[in-house]
Amino acid sequence: MKAKNQLFEVAMESGNLSTAITGFIGIRQKVSRRTRLYLEATTLLAICYLRKKDLASARPYILEAFEREKNIISPERQSEYRLALAKRFDEEALLASLSPGASEQLDIDKIQDEAGKLIYSKHEDDILELLGASVPEGALEFVNDVHKESQGLLTYEEKKKLPSPAAFEERKKLGKGVLSAFQAVIWRSFCDKNSEVYKMWFTNGMQAVLDKKYITASVVSALSGLSIGVYAIAVYLTALLIKMGIETFCSVYKPSSIMGLRH
Repeated sequence: MKAKNQLFEVAMESGNLSTAITGFIGIRQKVSRRTRLYLEATTLLAICYLRKKDLASARPYILEAFEREKNIISPERQSEYRLALAKRFDEEALLASLSPGASEQLDIDKIQDEAGKLIYSKHEDDILELLGASVPEGALEFVNDVHKESQGLLTYEEKKKLPSPAAFEERKKLGKGVLSAFQAVIWRSFCDKNSEVYKMWFTNGMQAVLDKKYITASVVSALSGLSIGVYAIAVYLTALLIKMGIETFCSVYKPSSIMGLRH
């Protein structure tokens, strides 16, 4: 069951939400409600529905994920899990909010050319502001709705450790929030030692990665998997990743998978 949970988490991160939802529902039916596996399947099921921007379906699983904290024996680990849940749910809501009604055409060559111009003309902070400014108007409404679901279930001390959605009103912070939200779906493409990007970078250096347009292609693939076809977001994400470098991104933005919170 643990292996299946991990498998369906990979399916979720790859954009196969229907497969993941069916899988997590099945796991919840087969394992004891008192186990950590049940808690993890419940959490991941909530994330699947958030990616579909279906808060009504996600809400009962969000609440149950917090209520089932006692499935983790250590009180310290329980608090860590609650904080990780609240942060992840906020980020998933932000990702879901970036999905427009109609997607733009994402041309890899054009995106890399535009990103290259930004790299030479803008500071990293400026690109973060541009990324924040590219978030569609009204997108934070869904983030606020999801945020409220978690807040009533956290202690006062835990709430102080998390940024509020109001912090996202500053464009640079919103840009950082978007980059952080994307780390779970982008990190594997760049930082997994078995990925094409990592192998090319480690063997031939950054210039070879740029020549092959691997970074841009990975960004476009990640956005497409999340049904986010916003050209500006693709350009700014690509520029940021190239400017900060793969090594920095892999060390600073390493995500924690739900299953990985066990360690």
